[in-house]
Amino acid sequence: MDFELTPEMIDKISFAIEDQDERFAIDVSTGELAPLSETDDALDDRFVPLPRWGPAEGFHLMQSFVSTLHNPVYRDLLSQSLAAGKGVFRTFKDTLKRNHEVERLWFHYKDRRLRSVIVAWYNANREARGLEKLAPEPEETEELVASDFSLSWGDRGHTAEVLVLDRDAFLELFPHETPGLLEERYLERRAGLPSPADPASALLVAETPTGELVGFAWGIVEGEDVHLAQLMVVRELRGIGLGEVLLRRFLSDLRARGARTLTTELEGKSLRFSQFFQSLGFRQRSEVLECSLDALGF
Repeated sequence: MDFELTPEMIDKISFAIEDQDERFAIDVSTGELAPLSETDDALDDRFVPLPRWGPAEGFHLMQSFVSTLHNPVYRDLLSQSLAAGKGVFRTFKDTLKRNHEVERLWFHYKDRRLRSVIVAWYNANREARGLEKLAPEPEETEELVASDFSLSWGDRGHTAEVLVLDRDAFLELFPHETPGLLEERYLERRAGLPSPADPASALLVAETPTGELVGFAWGIVEGEDVHLAQLMVVRELRGIGLGEVLLRRFLSDLRARGARTLTTELEGKSLRFSQFFQSLGFRQRSEVLECSLDALGF
């Protein structure tokens, strides 16, 4: 393989291997493509076949993508589309179109996987000809998610929405609790806290290009210490990485502003995110257990 595997070359090869009507081979010197049927006499000498990418590989890629989704709504919808039988590829694409962000994640995931297949094929052919392989590509960060949202400090006129979403997010943590008692607990937790628009609050909001509020991180500032009171993403956009983007930006900006420590409390359904927080540098400092005396079995 004497040609350079540039991003443009990868795009050209990707387009060719997805052609279900024709298989192609590539000139090892120039990188020019030709139908495989026209290069039989020159295979292994001048031309090598492109990696195979048929319906089976495409279907396995879709299955793999669905397994990476954390959003239960779209994971289930896409799983159902994969069981559609005839027309499964069209059904999958139609389901993706219901959510722009999930669709963009799919295209990004597919591009990365195709690129890895092409790089592996390229390296295998270089190695077979005694040439040095390409160095592994660095892992990409998920800047993709942030590119469709604007993250801004301050309430930007969303104070009332933030409070409504904050309440809804708290109640969601305890789906089996008595609503009245849970409402009282929420009011107790928020009693005495400054408004999200107050200077004592640190509020980072995520908005769509049209200014719609889709998530926020709300902290209470006390000197060099900050307590994260709420990290919230609207239900339809969960599982695409927006929460992590918000939290990373929240942490890095507060550090730049002189904050030294940040604490948060996980409870109810949010306990399952403990490992996620610890992966970003949080340490467990305490553990609170609760027992309902009315439910004692002795």
